[in-house]
Amino acid sequence: MKRKLFSRRDLWILLAVSLLLVGFFILRYYEAKGNVLIVEGTNFKKIISKPGVYDIDKEGKVVMKVEFDGERVRVIDSVCPLKVCVKTGWVKPGGTIICVPNAIVIHFEGKRDYDTETW
Repeated sequence: MKRKLFSRRDLWILLAVSLLLVGFFILRYYEAKGNVLIVEGTNFKKIISKPGVYDIDKEGKVVMKVEFDGERVRVIDSVCPLKVCVKTGWVKPGGTIICVPNAIVIHFEGKRDYDTETW
């Protein structure tokens, strides 16, 4: 007697899990966009809410240029030696840009139960 590879119940479970995964990715894609927060050390520095290019100054000297397009943020230029923050590129909500020499953290404001995410 020939046995089926999948039973009807197995197919329903597979369909339910697939729908949950697709729903999860759709919700992540359409998650609410927030403001960009820039923190210097432990001090709050600036909120960016409108698209544009912004200068981040420290003690009267411009140390970083940040570009925000409404959905993503990136560092265009920085005075730090290795420029890791510039090489990070565009970051979407959930991501973070950290410039250690300048002690500046750039991240999106939002209602999350965790600090950042890894893949």
